[in-house]
Amino acid sequence: MLEARDLYCEWDERTPARGPPFTADAGAWVQVTGGNG
Repeated sequence: MLEARDLYCEWDERTPARGPPFTADAGAWVQVTGGNG
């Protein structure tokens, strides 16, 4: 199982995106997308 907590993206000392915590079962696909794809 994959567990993600405190997931965020940082760019030029800014944090344009933060995600909620989530879990995924073994073998599951996880795709992270944002405003620019």
